[in-house]
Amino acid sequence: MIPRSIRIIAARELRDMLSDWRLLTPIFILTLVFPTMVVGASGILIRVVNDDNSIRLIIPFAMLLIGFIPASFSLITALEAFVGERERNSLEALLATPLTDGELYIGKLISSLIPPLGSALLAMAIFAVELRFRQPEFFAEGLKPEYMATVVALLVAKSILMVAGAVIVSSHTSNIRAANLLASFILLPTAALIQIEALYVIARQWDQLQRFAIVIFVVAAVLIRTGMGAFNREEILSREHEQLNLRRIWANFRTYLRAYRPVSEPVESYRDVPFSLGRFYRHELPAILRANRLPLAVALIAAVSGVAVGAYIGRNFEYTWLDGMLKQQLGLSQNGPRFALGVFANNFRVSLLSGLVSTLSFGVFSFLVPFVAFGQVAAITALLAQRGAEFGAAGSPTDFLLAYVLPHGIVELPTAILGAAMGLRLGAALMKSERGISVGQNMLWSLAQYVKVWALVLVPLYLVAALIEGFITPLVVSLLY
Repeated sequence: MIPRSIRIIAARELRDMLSDWRLLTPIFILTLVFPTMVVGASGILIRVVNDDNSIRLIIPFAMLLIGFIPASFSLITALEAFVGERERNSLEALLATPLTDGELYIGKLISSLIPPLGSALLAMAIFAVELRFRQPEFFAEGLKPEYMATVVALLVAKSILMVAGAVIVSSHTSNIRAANLLASFILLPTAALIQIEALYVIARQWDQLQRFAIVIFVVAAVLIRTGMGAFNREEILSREHEQLNLRRIWANFRTYLRAYRPVSEPVESYRDVPFSLGRFYRHELPAILRANRLPLAVALIAAVSGVAVGAYIGRNFEYTWLDGMLKQQLGLSQNGPRFALGVFANNFRVSLLSGLVSTLSFGVFSFLVPFVAFGQVAAITALLAQRGAEFGAAGSPTDFLLAYVLPHGIVELPTAILGAAMGLRLGAALMKSERGISVGQNMLWSLAQYVKVWALVLVPLYLVAALIEGFITPLVVSLLY
């Protein structure tokens, strides 16, 4: 049940939208007229193409496109959610209402979601009904219930995704012009996603499209959580024309690097505190680990999940390349400084990219690092166990763990978990910040802590693991085999 306060905000916004004929006219055309025109033009397309199978392949995509066009146009209502109120001089009165920030944000989100989602679903329904009566043979083969359900799920997911992103843009910009410019960062990736989905529709890969829909729903939920966590009415009221001050950003970043303080403490508390390597290892690193208990737990869950998935794959699938990989591991060329340097370079690249990409993937990429690392080990171990090799044989799972994994893995695998935890914290900085701390400040603080741990902990440990893998692991392998 939606609280009454949220319903009041949503109803107020919908009344304003439905009273603006300049907004309703194009939505009416795209929702009611455009699907009819497409179905009418289908007769011409049938005569030109003269291939019924090709027409049936593109009908679900046509339905998806017909829903996406009015939804993308209606996105303007979401872009005006907060910044439009500012330009109409009604923002102060709205923010002065006795509502919590969460109620106000959800009310705006619901009111912004109804027009694009409603127009998109109505356009798709009109297209399906008209196709049913005007081209029944193409409707029966081209729009089966499974196809329609998947297309509707994709459209709903993308509508929620676009609106959630647009409301975030509206709450963090000071004028309509800036909001419209930033809207391209929402529409262009979504349009590219539509093109990718078109390939899967034509290939009839409906199981993959259903996975696409689930992923989009998850990303949309993350964006909604991000918007709610970053919404602060006091900041919106005080926000004027903002300038990008790179010098101040760099100064604050260097300040955060010099010492560790909780994110809630102002940057002024760091002043005149010099960097100390001894203080970092003795005091700051334990404090950082305690502050990141939850990300560490999530990274550990990723590792355990990777073990479970890898073990399942190893027990149920046979990989023909496993024997060749084991023989390559036994080769004498797989040792020495060149091999160690290659291992270190790979771990260096993955750890660096996982942190950078975490800011865009909300930590998903960092989550995958221990998942994949532990999953590979578990898959090979489970497959060797399926073969039933005895201890001391080349295919023994015990010897594989002792010889190939344990010497360097005892350093490398925990390091991967720590790096994933720091990447998760960096990705989560976009979704929620503490009261009184802006999203930008939270991101800058999290990035500084990640860089410090990466440079002073992760890189040295990866170097040690690479040296062990290049010099000690081959010796252990030669002793066991």
